[in-house]
Amino acid sequence: MRPSTNPMSIVSQPLDRAAFVAYFLGAIVPLLALGYVLSQYVLPVLPDGPWKLGLVALTLSIGLLSAGAFLLLRRVTLQTVARMRGDNRRLEALLEASARLASAQHETEVATAAVNCAQRLAVAQAAFFVTMPTGGAPKLEAAAGDRALFTPLEARLGDLLSQALAEGRAVVWGATHSRSDAYGAGVLLPVEAVGAIAVLAAPERPLEQADLRSLTTLAQQCSVAARRAQLVDSQRNFFAHVTDILVAALDTHMDLQAGHARRVAQLSNRMGRELGLDEAHRQRLHFAALLHDVGMLRIDPQRMNEPRIARQHPTLGHRMLAPIQLWQEVAPLVLHHHEWFNGNGYPEQLAGDAIPLESRIIGLAEAFDSMTSASSYKDPVERDEAIRRIETGSNTQFDPHVVRAFLDLARRGDLDLS
Repeated sequence: MRPSTNPMSIVSQPLDRAAFVAYFLGAIVPLLALGYVLSQYVLPVLPDGPWKLGLVALTLSIGLLSAGAFLLLRRVTLQTVARMRGDNRRLEALLEASARLASAQHETEVATAAVNCAQRLAVAQAAFFVTMPTGGAPKLEAAAGDRALFTPLEARLGDLLSQALAEGRAVVWGATHSRSDAYGAGVLLPVEAVGAIAVLAAPERPLEQADLRSLTTLAQQCSVAARRAQLVDSQRNFFAHVTDILVAALDTHMDLQAGHARRVAQLSNRMGRELGLDEAHRQRLHFAALLHDVGMLRIDPQRMNEPRIARQHPTLGHRMLAPIQLWQEVAPLVLHHHEWFNGNGYPEQLAGDAIPLESRIIGLAEAFDSMTSASSYKDPVERDEAIRRIETGSNTQFDPHVVRAFLDLARRGDLDLS
């Protein structure tokens, strides 16, 4: 907020009204009382001449000086309040951006949070997040405000971005108090190892030093958040590739059940979506389904048909996964995928909701694939018979809610697995 320069607005805002009341009670009322006393008791007894005129002039001067002091104090106060409000607005925007950047999982989320916050910080016409591909032109990743303003700026952006990245600091361009610059006024802030944030100032509001300081802080936050998103993405890729390697090894180890893990994961994903699981839970379900039999890698293939030995694979799989940070959330789901809803399963005889939901889903998906797959250790049964057995096992081996989701998929013909 900028202080008003209109003298008629002297009581238009709460702060003005409070200041005016204080001025009226502390200065005008005493001056009126002094004027009354002088006019009634002092001036009548003084002879005409310099003393009488001097006393009147002194009284009027005090009144004018107090009024001038009040107006000056009002102006300074409003400017201070305006700066405080601006600082609070910028701080609020930075705190909000910090929270959004801290939760960003992808670089696109970082770019979107950056431009939204930058536009708000500078009260700008538009803000853009750009990257500089090797040997290519600047690429627009995200925009806030008037996206059309990027077109006239684009031709100049390459040079500005090269300068900002080379110097490692913000590059300000344009006349801040006029519309004469064809590109407007603005600033480009490098985001280390990622790209830059371009901010186009509004014509009626030039960029201030406080804006530049806040935008620089935002660019630094974005750099940290982008590096974190890159690390998370690398971990995600590593996680996925290592999981694929383990699944391939498992298929080789369990030759008769090749493809079982991927089919179980496919059906588990469909049931998870049918049950309304959010993306994070579905992702955890997917990897747990792929790795649900990973403990079999610790069992001699010649002894897999021995029930006592085979029943150890959930515990063995849990021991393999639990020490690895990336799989810590998946390990309990692997451990409990053979628990029964009525408590007659293994390895810990959990029952009902004590069994993780993802484990209940995997348990049903695995049972269906084992019954219908030609690569199973047992002779396969017809799909309709497998569906009937699943329905019969509701509330005993299987969670009835998961069974209902499975039957809904069956009615829609969504049980085909590859």
